[in-house]
Amino acid sequence: MEVRSFSPHLILIGLMVLTVLALSFTVDVSLSDQPGVRMELPSSLDHWVGDELRFSHDPENPKQYQVSELDLPDIDPETGDPLFRMSLSEYDALPHDTEFRKSIYTNDVSSIFVSIVLSGQERNSIHRPQRCLTGQGRTIVDSEVFDIPMLNRDPLTVEILKSQIKYQDADGESRFRYEYYAYWFVGQKRETHSHYERMFWLAWDRVIHSVAHRWAYIAVAGDREAEDSEEYKEELIDFVQKLYPTLLLDEDAEGEG
Repeated sequence: MEVRSFSPHLILIGLMVLTVLALSFTVDVSLSDQPGVRMELPSSLDHWVGDELRFSHDPENPKQYQVSELDLPDIDPETGDPLFRMSLSEYDALPHDTEFRKSIYTNDVSSIFVSIVLSGQERNSIHRPQRCLTGQGRTIVDSEVFDIPMLNRDPLTVEILKSQIKYQDADGESRFRYEYYAYWFVGQKRETHSHYERMFWLAWDRVIHSVAHRWAYIAVAGDREAEDSEEYKEELIDFVQKLYPTLLLDEDAEGEG
């Protein structure tokens, strides 16, 4: 039986990647405080109306509020305690310098959830989205890389996770809700849909430039009409085309024209 060996070029590339990753844990670096995106979500996007989210950290009653429901945007109306931009589970699991922005957007027929997570100084501020979804009781049934056409630039490549979650309706019958979760990562002048590519560039900048950039993890999520439905993609394309320009920093926005 013939045994095929790996290409020398692939071995060399693999060794280079491993070397960069190994060095990233040992070299001294400075943290760049400049995010690659604007850390604000717009209050409206054409026919979509946005509402920011706040979270109670009461372990006995960790509620979620929309800001429009609150007299004071950062005070729990039931307890008078502070509200936060991240859930209690996220606060407990992630470094406390991780920043969040979350909003719900609605129109006449549907709603879309948007979040931005901005990494702090530690590497574990951002982790693979699959971990979050499965931890929330969802089952990921499929994934795909998807290009969203953009004006005056190359398409934006995102990863789409298709998931489902089981629930009981008002009659006690078990049913499934079908959802999608599209995401991408943004660093300093870099974008990628790949968690592993982000980790490579994070390590590369630490080793080559002695700097750790704050990466942003952007997610857009909503419902799928049925298990095999593809209709949600039209809504996703329309929404992201409207959202993306609002996240650009001023210098990036100037370069888009």
